[in-house]
Amino acid sequence: MTDRNRAARFGVLWALQYDRRPQDLPLLRFLLQQQTTFYQEAISWGLAPDLTLAGFLLAEHRQVEDLWLHWTAKNISFDTALGYHLYHLLTGGIAATAAAVRASSHPDRDRILGDITADRHTDAAVEAWLDQQRAQFPADPADENLKTWAYHAARLREREASRLFMTEWAAGESRTDDTLNTLQFHLAQLGYLTEAVAVQKEAIAICQSPPESSLKASKLLTLVKLERQAGNFTDARQSLQAAEQALSAVPDWPWMGMWIALVKEYFLLVPVAPDEYAGRLLLEEGDQQLRGVPSKWVSGVLDPAIAAAEYLNDTDKRGRYQTLQEQLRSPGPAEMPRAADPRP
Repeated sequence: MTDRNRAARFGVLWALQYDRRPQDLPLLRFLLQQQTTFYQEAISWGLAPDLTLAGFLLAEHRQVEDLWLHWTAKNISFDTALGYHLYHLLTGGIAATAAAVRASSHPDRDRILGDITADRHTDAAVEAWLDQQRAQFPADPADENLKTWAYHAARLREREASRLFMTEWAAGESRTDDTLNTLQFHLAQLGYLTEAVAVQKEAIAICQSPPESSLKASKLLTLVKLERQAGNFTDARQSLQAAEQALSAVPDWPWMGMWIALVKEYFLLVPVAPDEYAGRLLLEEGDQQLRGVPSKWVSGVLDPAIAAAEYLNDTDKRGRYQTLQEQLRSPGPAEMPRAADPRP
């Protein structure tokens, strides 16, 4: 589903954060309703500031009758049930809210009352929560974190502004693994792949783990993906070999998730190869990795394997992968013929 108004709606919410007025109440109710509908129809998991900001700005008006809007927002999904705080409902006062719920015929009446009274919530606790929300969503733009500006700019589809905010934020932080991961991921999400590759190489260079380790391999696999997406076949191929070498020395290699990521890259690199010969070498290496592996592992890589075989018009491998995929969808074991342990 595509919400053509999502960016514009968030832009209005962001502006309202810095210019709060009593007359904004009807608009805030409408915006929370629209955000809730968007989540109900398009967001099956997760909770982002586009919903929590709308909820907070409305909750600040402390209107008891808005508890139903907040309750609907809270019950969109498992994630909103956990992350959209019950205190959104209680800013009009706990006693007044409980009285309004008791007087209603809402189908969730008893459930809401149970949630309100179960943990002995207090108005002081609700007020302390509101103060925390005010710190998270400051009214003065000067108090906003640069990283937050970067995320908000991305939601508004302002790619270059978002890049500049995030790189400026990172420049003021220690070059730790967490800082570099945040910077790399954000740049990649924005489509600045060359810069993301450079940041990931820096993250690998400062990694304190031994050269042959699962952590180093994980970082190398991230680099492979970035270089593949950037069209850097030679660099991606070299990073893939380094990742496999790192994993080969890890006890009990291969780990399921890491192995799936590794083998996927063999097949995903096929269309990026500069010629058919290089593509066929990758397809053959990926095919060797598949042999003798438990079926629960293989299922995670068959779609890219089939796509790679189709790209090279290798009907034999494509047929074998499709047959295996059909077998895995049926009861009973299914495995590729066994090959030698890939470790040296």
